[in-house]
Amino acid sequence: MKAVQFDRFGGPEVLTYRDVAAPEPGPGEVLIDIACIGVNHLDIDVREGVSGLPVALPHTLGTEAAGTVADVGPEVTGFSVGDPVATYAFRSCGVCDACTAGRPNLCARIGTLGAHDPGTYCQRIALPVARVVKLPDGLSPVGAVASYKLAPAWEALVDTAALQPGETVAVTGAGGSVGSAAVVLGKHLGARVIGIASSDARCARIEEAGADHTVNYRDSDLTEGLLALTDGKGVDLVFDVAGGDALVAAIKGLAWGGRVALVGAHAGEVVPIDMIDLFRRHLTIFRCGRYTRPILESVLAARAAGLAAPPIHTTLPLAEAAEAHRLMESRAFFGRILLTTQ
Repeated sequence: MKAVQFDRFGGPEVLTYRDVAAPEPGPGEVLIDIACIGVNHLDIDVREGVSGLPVALPHTLGTEAAGTVADVGPEVTGFSVGDPVATYAFRSCGVCDACTAGRPNLCARIGTLGAHDPGTYCQRIALPVARVVKLPDGLSPVGAVASYKLAPAWEALVDTAALQPGETVAVTGAGGSVGSAAVVLGKHLGARVIGIASSDARCARIEEAGADHTVNYRDSDLTEGLLALTDGKGVDLVFDVAGGDALVAAIKGLAWGGRVALVGAHAGEVVPIDMIDLFRRHLTIFRCGRYTRPILESVLAARAAGLAAPPIHTTLPLAEAAEAHRLMESRAFFGRILLTTQ
C-alpha cells in the first residue's frame, strides 16, 4: 500500500510518498480502508521534530481519518466488514485515576496517532476497536474528517466551559480550523459569536461561517472592540486557540465572572497574566483541547442530525501531502485541509 513517511526531521520536502507493507488486524483490531485524512498543525510540529513527543523513524503522520472496515481481527465484536468508521486519535492506559474516573483525556501516559504511534497518512491502518468509532448514517468520510475540529471545540464549549444560549463567546484564531469550528458550534449552541482574526478578508470569511461580529485585532484594539460590541460589559467566554497578545487582550475584554477556554498557543506560549485582575473579577481559566471518544461520537451524531460542517479549504491527494503542509505553514487558508487516498 501507499503511505507518506519521513526518515528525518525537517521541512515539507522530507515527506515521501512510498510503498510500505500493508497491515493485518491483530486480536481486537479492525483494518480500515482509509478514504479521507485530516491535516493538522501537530503534523507540522512532529515532522519538524519540535513536538516534544517521542517519534520513531521512519514515521507516518496523521491523527484523523475515515473510511470503511476492510477486515476484523480475532475477538472483535461490534464491527463488521463494510462499516463506515473514523479513527479516534488517543490511546490511554485504562488503569490510572483519570482513566478509571472516566477522564481518559487526562491520562498522563496518553498516546496519539501520528505522534507516539504511526498515523493515518496511508491507505490502510489497523487499530484497536477502542480507537475506532462508527459513522452515523448519512455522514461521508469527507464529512466526518471535516468535523474533527468540532471535537476540541465541543470539549471546551460544551463539556468544560458550559457555554449557554444567549451568552457571548469571543473566538481567537477564528480563521483557523479549530477556531472556525468553534464559531460553527457556538452558533449551534445559541450563543452570540465574535470572531477574532488578523485581516478584514479573514473576518469576512468568519462572518460567512456564522459569526455575528468580528474584530480585526491588527487594525483595532481588541479589548476595546470586545467591550464596544457588548456595551461595555465584556464577553462571557473567550475560546482561545492562539495565546500570545491576543489572549491577553481578550482576557481584558471579559465580563466579571467570565471564563477562558484555552485550546492552543501557537501565537505565544508564555503570556503575562494579571493575577489581581483575575481575582478581582472572578475570572476562570480552563485548559482544554484533548477530546474523548464519547465527545467524538457526540460530534458525529450532531453532524448527522444537522450541525453544520466547519469550512473546508481544499482537498488534495495523499501523494501531495508535502504541498498540504506548505499550505498550512503559509497560513493562506481558511478551514480544513484534507487528503484523500483516491
